[in-house]
Amino acid sequence: MSASSNAPSEAMASIAEPLSRSAAPPQPKRWSRQVAADIVGLLDVVAVVAGAILPAFIYSATGGLVTPWLTIVQSGLVTAIIVCGCLANWKMYDTTAMHDFPVQPSRLLAALGLAFLAVLGLGNPFAMSQPHMWVWYAVWMSASFTLLLWNRLMAKVVLANLTAAGRFETRVAIFGAGVIARRVHDHLLGEKLGITFAGVYDDRDGQDRLNAEGLAVAGKLDDLIAAGLKGHFDQVIIALPQAADRRAAEIARKLEHLPVSLHVVTHIESDLVDASSAHRVSSLGPVGLLDVKRRPLSGWQPHVKRVEDYLLGGLLFLVTLPLMALIALSIKLESRGPVLFRQRRRGLNQQVIEVLKFRSMTVMEDGAEVRQVTPGDARITRVGRVLRRFSMDELPQLWNVLKGEMSLVGPRPHALVHDEQWSEMLERYANRHQVKPGLTGLAQVRGLRGATGTDEKVRTRMEHDLAYIKEWSLALDLRILLKTVWVVLIGRNAH
Repeated sequence: MSASSNAPSEAMASIAEPLSRSAAPPQPKRWSRQVAADIVGLLDVVAVVAGAILPAFIYSATGGLVTPWLTIVQSGLVTAIIVCGCLANWKMYDTTAMHDFPVQPSRLLAALGLAFLAVLGLGNPFAMSQPHMWVWYAVWMSASFTLLLWNRLMAKVVLANLTAAGRFETRVAIFGAGVIARRVHDHLLGEKLGITFAGVYDDRDGQDRLNAEGLAVAGKLDDLIAAGLKGHFDQVIIALPQAADRRAAEIARKLEHLPVSLHVVTHIESDLVDASSAHRVSSLGPVGLLDVKRRPLSGWQPHVKRVEDYLLGGLLFLVTLPLMALIALSIKLESRGPVLFRQRRRGLNQQVIEVLKFRSMTVMEDGAEVRQVTPGDARITRVGRVLRRFSMDELPQLWNVLKGEMSLVGPRPHALVHDEQWSEMLERYANRHQVKPGLTGLAQVRGLRGATGTDEKVRTRMEHDLAYIKEWSLALDLRILLKTVWVVLIGRNAH
């Protein structure tokens, strides 16, 4: 083969090489932009309240003044809430440009002024009887403004440094090599937004992969899915021509199970996604986007859920440890074999984990054939029948929770062979793996505990799991945990 015939492939390889490197996961641990902005807001509250308390404390200590502390704290908190409300309305907590977090002293002063006008009535009766309180009001406003300004200046510097270090980096991949991909690429190169263009993916073969827009295609749809499951991207944009709306709909459904925010360009027709759901419209520079789904458990949510798992999971593990010791002894005394049954199941992002259970049967199935338990199943031991009746065979999974492989609440994991079978049967089944599997879940407390039995039961359970992921809240988790206690006690569908 001549050198000239190798030129296109060599050119494509030279362009694709930096793209493949950019697709590698970032080294620094990334933080949530929303959490960082909320911390700045919390410090703004502290600044306003401290501005109220410190002058009053100094005045009281030096002059022997009897200070109305309850009034001062009330006034400080109300003022802080109003100030933060004004700043939020004026987009002073905007997370799109963490490298240039807003300071704007004039708006800080305006927010304080409006808040002071609103709360003057709270302390005015006391101020009328003690005129020195007007001095406190003036010093309070001055102190709060100084502390607010100082907090904002420090936040601007700290957040800019964290952005430069890649702590708030958002990685965006594009499916569809064309004009939209070029626009997104050029916009991200020209802005210090902490957003990285992570590559273009397209299913076209051969010479078409080096497209006219000058961007090399890093892989096909399967490559995009594999990289997304490894956490290489935070957002995926489907950028296909308007004439390819049906194809875009297929791509969107195939990408829904990835733990990313999913968008399509807004010229796509509305039947691209489920018509029963409302979708927001956003933009990335010059590109208008339809938000198909947001990343599950974003902002504060993963931190809250992690604390929930470690605190409640750790407490339940310690409380049930003596019971688990008695169960282990009973299993050993009744039959030969291991105390624990280990079975491979899929966890977060379809990663295979080893789930622990107390052995309740005479078999240890974990291969190409796993037969679900049925009422009166002869494989269940005498001890196992009691354990399964009250779900005590699941207690060792508290260790999976403490290891970070599972959560207390989430979609229940299934044997690998069943996962593969149901993934082929239900297009959206894999979407369950966007969060960690749980000891209990929404489906289980709504009567879908135990063997699936029919295809319709599998579908209904999947719909409950997807609803849980979409509607997650701490309150929902706590309600499910409380309902689980009742479901276990009545023993419905337990065998």
